[in-house]
Amino acid sequence: MNSRRFIITEIRERRDNEFLFGCSERVVASSEFQRLLSFIRNYGFIIEKIDERSLPYDNHADRLVGYKIRKEEEVKNNDKGMGN
Repeated sequence: MNSRRFIITEIRERRDNEFLFGCSERVVASSEFQRLLSFIRNYGFIIEKIDERSLPYDNHADRLVGYKIRKEEEVKNNDKGMGN
């Protein structure tokens, strides 16, 4: 099997709506994740952290991190929102 190889000749800056995460990176602690949350908030969504006591542990005995995302109008109208 012959594999193709490429030489990178140009690197562009990421766009405002592009978010990059490393595979081994702790995503929720990264500045890129915080930028993603800010981007979502700018479009009228409210992001609330889910109480960690109600979340399960993963296979490595680490607690999961969860967020509830709702449209701002739903919160004003006291609706249950998307998927609630």
